[in-house]
Amino acid sequence: MHKNWKQRWGRTLGYLFWGAAGLGLIVILLWMAAGHLDFDDPTVGLKTPVDSVGAKTDVTVVAADQSSGLKKVKVTFSQGEQSKVLLDRSFPPGGTRGETVEIPVTLEPKALGFKEGKAKLTVEAWDRSWSHLFRGHTASLTREVVIDLVPVTLSFQAVSHLLHAGGTGVMAYRLNKEVKESGVRVGDRFFQGFPNPKGTKGDYVVLFPVPQEGAAAFQVELLARPSVGQEVKQAVSLKAKPRKWRHDSLNLPDNFLRKVASTLPVPNPSDLLGSYLEVNRNLRAKNHATYRKLGLQSNPQPLWSGAFQRFYGKPMARFGDRRTYLYQGKAVDQQTHLGEDLASLVNSPVYAGNNGVVVFADDLGIYGKTVILDHGLGVFSSYSHMSKIDAKVGDKVQKGATLGLTGTTGLAAGDHLHFAINLQGEFVDPLEWWDPHWLRDQVEGVWGQAGAPAPAAAAAEGGEKKAKGKKKPRRAKGKKKTN
Repeated sequence: MHKNWKQRWGRTLGYLFWGAAGLGLIVILLWMAAGHLDFDDPTVGLKTPVDSVGAKTDVTVVAADQSSGLKKVKVTFSQGEQSKVLLDRSFPPGGTRGETVEIPVTLEPKALGFKEGKAKLTVEAWDRSWSHLFRGHTASLTREVVIDLVPVTLSFQAVSHLLHAGGTGVMAYRLNKEVKESGVRVGDRFFQGFPNPKGTKGDYVVLFPVPQEGAAAFQVELLARPSVGQEVKQAVSLKAKPRKWRHDSLNLPDNFLRKVASTLPVPNPSDLLGSYLEVNRNLRAKNHATYRKLGLQSNPQPLWSGAFQRFYGKPMARFGDRRTYLYQGKAVDQQTHLGEDLASLVNSPVYAGNNGVVVFADDLGIYGKTVILDHGLGVFSSYSHMSKIDAKVGDKVQKGATLGLTGTTGLAAGDHLHFAINLQGEFVDPLEWWDPHWLRDQVEGVWGQAGAPAPAAAAAEGGEKKAKGKKKPRRAKGKKKTN
């Protein structure tokens, strides 16, 4: 009996021992699993985004895992059938969970045997979780990049030979390869270049405003900005014919100020003069900012055909007029008029000056109801103070198409059309664009000259053609005709 009791007690103690051991093992396993069976993927990325890779480009990989910690990070660079592992780094266990690591990686395409063109950069990360049969969670990032190994060369070709202050200049140039952007800098403004309409691949043309003020001799900067590396610059010295701008004094009667205060947005309509100055200064600046924003996108080919059609009306105010505004005999403001004011019959039809696309057809502050057309290559025309608009954004219009009717909206004191030309948002003298000879010689002639083969090349080409000809009697006839 005593012996049986001992045996039963021994078995009970054994059960308790192994039960406790099993429970402990379960606790240990649960504790270990808590650190390894996370449900979050690691994070991976690039500290600075990269779109282009030069001869030697440094990137920084950023990776982390919040729960179980990082196990491995791998970076692969590939092009076509070639694939090179640039980094395969493992991390020891026990690291701080959630810690972000930054790993520098250097890309040297030429040393890897890669060529210029498209390539792919892939970054992968693994964590230490026991998910997916102990393989862990993964995260990856793939970035399409362009390998750019050849330095950019920029060559000046031609420029308008007859420049006027406040007018339009045209410059042609050549690039040995495509770049992120190219064009000319005039003062603190950059003007985008476009493919030369008469050139071959690599030929470009840019239209830019000639400064209204300053010395006759001035410099602009032709430049190209590659996807990687430093921009390439070339200073070009130019000379413009100065102009004597007209100076006008305009009286501001109270009835006109009341109209401005009641029809345009002002903070205090009861302050007539203050309201007018708010509009003439601040609202004018906002409106010009709208022109510049619209000018950032233009058709890459010229849409116009021949000289711009002039609105039939009497010229009232000219481009470049320096205006002094008088109130009760005192000068209160000064502005420059940046278009041509043409007066005709009340509510006269307004016609498109040339072929183009409507990019704006709405109220535009001091300019009232306005239509703006894009004519390509950064050239825009605008029609302001209209009483009615018959065009909508996106319309493709032909020269002479009706856009609406003249009126007195905005800061107009009487019914007229305010016509303006701007280059990527910067206003220039419209008179030149009404002149067919100027357009043919100073604009289209420049890119035609740059796009034509050089005299030596043309002579060589002609020599090759003659060498290929085998009909001697035909050459003899030609010679006889010249005598």
